[in-house]
Amino acid sequence: MLTPKQKAFADYYIECGNATEAAKRAGYKEKAAYATGAENLRKPQIIAYIEERQKQIEDSRIASAAEIMQYFTSVMRGEVKDQFGLDAPLAERTKAAVELAKRKVDVAQKTDTGGIVIVNNIPRPGKE
Repeated sequence: MLTPKQKAFADYYIECGNATEAAKRAGYKEKAAYATGAENLRKPQIIAYIEERQKQIEDSRIASAAEIMQYFTSVMRGEVKDQFGLDAPLAERTKAAVELAKRKVDVAQKTDTGGIVIVNNIPRPGKE
């Protein structure tokens, strides 16, 4: 269980990435901020709290596979405009279609309907 100061330290550390600054912001004495910050980063309960908070932040910020597929689909269909309000060029729409095809798997039949298959059927001299 973290004290309110330790929790504040951890939250500020996540925000700024500097243990001394986080200790100062959390209300620890300025003269002892360096030592307190370093000491706090060695405490398992504070480390665990920081890791859990970072995971929560990452989970909410990183796009899911479904979001990525929806984005590629909307680009491919021309629903996404560029910074000037123009339709995506055909080349970009084609790239989006290719990326979708790479990721498309027919789960019901358990077959891969996209991706790249390399076939090495080039005859080699002396190996016929």
